[in-house]
Amino acid sequence: MVNRLVDKKLLILGASGLIGSRLATAWAHRSLVATYRARPIVGGVFFDVSRERLKDRILQPNHGITHAVLAHGISKLEDCARRRDAAVATNVTGTLRAIDDLLDAGVHLIFLSSDAVFGGAPGLRTEADEPCPILSYGRDKRAVETYLSKQVQPWTILRLTKVIAGFTDYRNPLSRWLAAIDAGQPIRCATDQTLTPVDLDYVIRAILFCVGSRIEGIFHVSGSERVTRHALLLRLLAQMPAAFRRRATVQPCSIDEFALIEKLPHNCALSNAKFVALSGMRPRPIDETCAELSAKVVRDGDHSSNRAPGSTGIPARAGSTAKSRPIKG
Repeated sequence: MVNRLVDKKLLILGASGLIGSRLATAWAHRSLVATYRARPIVGGVFFDVSRERLKDRILQPNHGITHAVLAHGISKLEDCARRRDAAVATNVTGTLRAIDDLLDAGVHLIFLSSDAVFGGAPGLRTEADEPCPILSYGRDKRAVETYLSKQVQPWTILRLTKVIAGFTDYRNPLSRWLAAIDAGQPIRCATDQTLTPVDLDYVIRAILFCVGSRIEGIFHVSGSERVTRHALLLRLLAQMPAAFRRRATVQPCSIDEFALIEKLPHNCALSNAKFVALSGMRPRPIDETCAELSAKVVRDGDHSSNRAPGSTGIPARAGSTAKSRPIKG
């Protein structure tokens, strides 16, 4: 795989996010252009896809870029629902302009889509199933997928499920759970939403495989284990020391109980059979990811490192009004 990447130059849109930053690290010393918008990164290039064109800033003559990973966007579900104008400007309008510029420049693009393009019907969704998004975020992703499907130039779509990681980071949902427990906050966790969580490093390997092999089409990159949110939290706690587990207050609930603008789908599970068969790469088991995170937390004593700029991190243990306020799991 390494030899296949030697002559490639990569553009990452959204390199300050969880996936983009990990991908930039994995790309190591190869030729790279990494962009950010809200969170500056060392060596990065500021680029606002909602206002700027790649052809005017980055895709200049002799740019040399062979592949682009579109990992940018407004991805928080509530933000997408509340701030529709901003979300559409970034997730759809600006992204379509970026796609036009990349395809015109002969760049093979890899668009990171989501299980949110489906509506939550029972069962494992495959690439052959018809998307029917019920969330604004999913509709944005589906709009881009539909546009890409009409293009004749090479492109790849990777639909991702819930991404988890074996290291502490405020963008890692497993880390956020541990931080909440450490702060004494109860966690309300849905027992009726099914996921196929995927390890972040597996996602990175999948992207690198796509760059090295130039595969085209739509592929599901997900874990192989179906679990509810509640079961995922219990799997994580099972890997933590007993003293930490005793501090956890987990409140089982329905996904429908959360007061959100849009109702969340009950099923977010994807089948990864197509991608696994093509790549030969099998996802990492959930317990391995949880065990790695547990070991690092026990070793370092930090549940939420790499906090968001401006964030106060974990609420104070004493005197915090957030201490008894449940967080959404």
